[in-house]
Amino acid sequence: KPLLLFPLLVLTATAAEQKPPDEQVAFFEKNIRPVLVKSCYDCHSAKSEKVKGGLLLDTRDGLLKGGDTGHAVVPGNLDESLLIGALRYTDKDTQMPPQKSGGKLSDEVIANFEQWVRMGAPDPRDGAAKTVAEMDREKAKAFWSFQPPKKTNPAAVKDADWPRTEIDR
Repeated sequence: KPLLLFPLLVLTATAAEQKPPDEQVAFFEKNIRPVLVKSCYDCHSAKSEKVKGGLLLDTRDGLLKGGDTGHAVVPGNLDESLLIGALRYTDKDTQMPPQKSGGKLSDEVIANFEQWVRMGAPDPRDGAAKTVAEMDREKAKAFWSFQPPKKTNPAAVKDADWPRTEIDR
């Protein structure tokens, strides 16, 4: 069975690497990229001060890879594309763009994103997604709050009558 899947994987990879038709590229450039740049890149691009949710939308790979909660876009599948749910404001915790950044996009813009996903999410941008910096576990283990308590001598105090117990010192 694994050998039967190999041709399918090759076809899928080849299809993903092919340049989309010109009319789909034009649709992306006119209706999708400007919205991503204006409404998303502040928090979801490699140039963001802090990438929110581990999601990068400034490359095709980043868009397809998704973030901490899963795939942002699943070409051809609106229900599995978390970006569509976020734009529709279906879940109060994932509403994008958030109210403080301009709030919900117009119905027309959301419809354009839905059409784009149904088309297979054609995206002429190439280049690999930047990797969001991951936590350095060894460095994290050295953080003071993760250190086991150590026995220390109480500090000397000027007024010896003030501390009632050793912990007051």
